[in-house]
Amino acid sequence: MIKSEFNPFLHYSKQLQDLLTEASCQKNPVLWLYKKDVRTILFMLEALTRLHDKAFDERLFSKWNKRFKKLEDLFGEIDQFIVLESELKLNKHISKETLKFFIVNSTNLIDKCNQRLRDKNWFNNKLKSFDYKLSEFNVDYNDEYLLALKKAMHHEIDEIINLCSKSNFNFTKIEEEIHEIRRKLRWLSIYGQALNGLIQLKKSSKKNKFLINYFTKDVLNSPYNKLPAKHKNTSIIEFDCNSFFALSWMIKELGTLKDEGLKVQKLADAMFIVENITREQAQLKAINVLKLDLDIQSNILIKASKLLETFVVKDKVLQNLIIE
Repeated sequence: MIKSEFNPFLHYSKQLQDLLTEASCQKNPVLWLYKKDVRTILFMLEALTRLHDKAFDERLFSKWNKRFKKLEDLFGEIDQFIVLESELKLNKHISKETLKFFIVNSTNLIDKCNQRLRDKNWFNNKLKSFDYKLSEFNVDYNDEYLLALKKAMHHEIDEIINLCSKSNFNFTKIEEEIHEIRRKLRWLSIYGQALNGLIQLKKSSKKNKFLINYFTKDVLNSPYNKLPAKHKNTSIIEFDCNSFFALSWMIKELGTLKDEGLKVQKLADAMFIVENITREQAQLKAINVLKLDLDIQSNILIKASKLLETFVVKDKVLQNLIIE
């Protein structure tokens, strides 16, 4: 029988249910949930169902992964517009009409998410069904179980390396390549928290040269790099500590590049609609208002290409992440 005292699924589903219960009494449940960082919990449940679906091909995980993903995607879009509006309103060269584009979009998305939560019965103990179905998935946290998870992770790593190699590290698309690679890298990092103690970091005695580049204060102090403690009577998956920290650094760097490109794109979208100008004019105006280089998009692609080539080919971070 699945162990309930620290079961990763039950651990996070309880957190989500508690938030949903309290949110149901709020005037604006989604905005309240957003401020309570519900997206992090959704990430954990999405990661768990994603990994287990790949490892065991159970309909339960596929079905619920889609449900968690749809909610997480909505909160991600809401966050995008709220954060951008907050940043852009400090720029005196951006009109109130343009800023309103971001406010209207975040408001519409919040309304859409509130409607989804009601229509799909998330406020009516929907997660009880998930928890009950989990009881039918009988496992022990032993070597055999974790080996299946490790194989799924190895497959994900191979997918990332192949995606990078396919373009020979000369990326031409921010969304379809850079952002997609970052998403895949992020899941490997999230598994460390989501598995609630089943992944542990192992320090290496080797002094790798790349430590100087990857071990920044942000990475070393990140709460996401301090994994939950191991539980009694369970096997564990070991991640190389150096590689895990380097992974965290790469996710952050690609995120910074992605956000820069996204800011230009979204501001250009707003200007195109509000100011009734062409797409090209909106793009140029957005770049000018943000005081960025005209070659911002190509510069992002070039920098990301070089970072990933060093990360994957030279330093072999992904290849050394999972300890056998």
